[in-house]
Amino acid sequence: MAAPGPVAEFVFGVLFPSLPDAAFVVACAHGTVVCANDRLADLLGCVADDLLEVALETVLPPDADRVDILARPGRYEDVALRGADGYPIYVELTVAHVHHPELGLLAACLARDTTQRRELERELIAKHTALFAAHRELERLVGELRAAHHELEQRNQEISVLAGQVSRVGWRAALGELAAGIAHHLNNPVGALSSSLRAIGARLDAHPDHPARDELRQLLQRARGAASRVEEHVAAVVRLHRAGALDSAPRRLDLARELDTALAMFTGRLGRVAVSRTYDRPLVANVPQDPLHHVLGSLIENALAAMPDGGELSIEVNRREDAWVVGIEDTGRGLPVEVLSHLGDPIAAAARGGGGLGLATAQRLARLWGGDLAHCARDRGARFEIRVPAGAPDPDRVEHQP
Repeated sequence: MAAPGPVAEFVFGVLFPSLPDAAFVVACAHGTVVCANDRLADLLGCVADDLLEVALETVLPPDADRVDILARPGRYEDVALRGADGYPIYVELTVAHVHHPELGLLAACLARDTTQRRELERELIAKHTALFAAHRELERLVGELRAAHHELEQRNQEISVLAGQVSRVGWRAALGELAAGIAHHLNNPVGALSSSLRAIGARLDAHPDHPARDELRQLLQRARGAASRVEEHVAAVVRLHRAGALDSAPRRLDLARELDTALAMFTGRLGRVAVSRTYDRPLVANVPQDPLHHVLGSLIENALAAMPDGGELSIEVNRREDAWVVGIEDTGRGLPVEVLSHLGDPIAAAARGGGGLGLATAQRLARLWGGDLAHCARDRGARFEIRVPAGAPDPDRVEHQP
């Protein structure tokens, strides 16, 4: 490292050669560089001796602001110095004025290389631009997802309307229309939902630090829940369609025998359940046998499922006007308040994980034969009552088919 010259020592002192930043002094009177340290030479890619007594344009290319920079002391950002290869090198330039007894006014300059910082800033700007574009794309996809979710809600309402038509236009015809409507209407929204989920998942993976990541994760979870419900509903409609194929021709039956037969189907599950039967025979009823077995089986199945640790199952039959009323009561968990008002809806589930068509099917089958199915409020457990049309008391004509 060369020893400092008299001008350099006058301006910067003996530490001039060891300054961490590039340093040079310009004689303002004639615009020449009178001294420069090795840091400046390294920065510009040349030898320090080549910078002595050279015109200022060799270091600081002429532009509109150069005169103002030398004339006014201060700190200046993004000042372009000229490298040995002719390309600009951007620095943070600090200028101070010193009066020399022989050379007059001197401009003492310290230059700190900001080229790397500028490159980092450009990269950061590019990343922000890409993130902004990705955010706009994600907003568009979220809009599509919300639109698909809204359409799914509309389709669920249409399903409810179609389900209500079952009791008016015939069980089998309404089931066919319901199944066809579901297959047709849910195809497009489910496809849009799947496409949006894939696109959003890919965007989130590409930008893990995106500020909207948590909100989008919540939307993804909500969409997955909606898709899962759609699958459950479709499976439930298939089960409902099978139920609609039961024999619906009314027969004269002994209701007591039909109750005993229904209970016999669950003999293996009555181990810790005490069964109480309050009815006599014969109880002549005029009702289709297959739908009756379906309704009785569904209610007994629900009652046993509500008593996994045991309990009491009570079955009684009472006469009300021209009908028998079968009461099936259990001492289980009972039904949550929030589902009681939706038990007849085809998309409402009384049990966790259920498809929501068991009680709806039983109720519609009961109404199909001219009866009804209703829930009766209880402090403990659940009670359902089935209305079955009564027949004339003629035991010799009562049928029973196992």
